[in-house]
Amino acid sequence: MSVVIFGKDTCNWCDRAVELAYQYGLEVTYKSLDDRFVGEQYVNELKQLAESQSLTIKTVPQIWWNGKYIGGFNEFASEIENTRNYGDGTI
Repeated sequence: MSVVIFGKDTCNWCDRAVELAYQYGLEVTYKSLDDRFVGEQYVNELKQLAESQSLTIKTVPQIWWNGKYIGGFNEFASEIENTRNYGDGTI
């Protein structure tokens, strides 16, 4: 199962989201918006994802799980706690 986390280098909630995913053995792709080489590309990718789903993005982390928008850290933690098959939406 693939988790994509958009975040920033100085974001504690971003770090916690990555740690939580690892605790549950989930495959994580972390996309740092601060990365000096590809950060701008990640910002554009996040904007496109947000626009395609009519989302307003104001904070990080922003998390997608198996292509489904989850939200931030708290929503991610809830999704893990409330689903048996992590991220597929079934309870």
